[in-house]
Amino acid sequence: MFSTGDDPAARLRHELHTPLTSILAYTRLLRDDLAGAPAADALTEGVACLDAIDRNAVRLQRYVDGVVLPLAATDPTDAAGAGDGPHRQGATDLVAVLRDAVDLARRVAVAGAVSIHADAPATVPVAVDDLVCRHLVGQLVLWLATAAPSRAHIEIALRADPVPAIDARIVGHGELTAPQPRPSDPQKPADLRVASAVASLCGGEVRLDETSFRLTLPASVLATASRRSP
Repeated sequence: MFSTGDDPAARLRHELHTPLTSILAYTRLLRDDLAGAPAADALTEGVACLDAIDRNAVRLQRYVDGVVLPLAATDPTDAAGAGDGPHRQGATDLVAVLRDAVDLARRVAVAGAVSIHADAPATVPVAVDDLVCRHLVGQLVLWLATAAPSRAHIEIALRADPVPAIDARIVGHGELTAPQPRPSDPQKPADLRVASAVASLCGGEVRLDETSFRLTLPASVLATASRRSP
């Protein structure tokens, strides 16, 4: 244990690491108990599920330490250092990120016969670190794919103007219509609160309701710094 005091970074680390540490500890206790039990298919599947939980919790711990905390430590009001944070290291092609996220979501959505259509231009550069961008887009697309009812359709559109934005929504099976931005819902699902906070730290925004989301990201460091200036 450690004292967080008045250090915002320490408090944030404590808030994020405490539940992850509990998950890891309890998961490993359960896995050890199952591993020592008589061999059975059900127990083998249980160990595999616990292993998956353990891997994802470790991965999330690394993400918190390597991405979330450095982002939180970056002062967005510091114009001189606006391009020095970890989320400003070069341009990321949002089209490539969305393509990979959709490929993964399609593999997950096949169980519910959910179809996904994505429309995007050739390239859309954004001033966000590739790892951060993939986490944001992947989490949002995967959330929508798992939230969609059986035999529904998900329509995704990526546009570069006036700002890079991904609009995605669940529509009726076989229905294709132009996506419309939805108003921001203050009651965000708990598993998307971190994504929304990280998007804001990057100079972007997430708006979502039960059946859609809109993610905007900065096209350039200059545009983001100007927008945040008083």
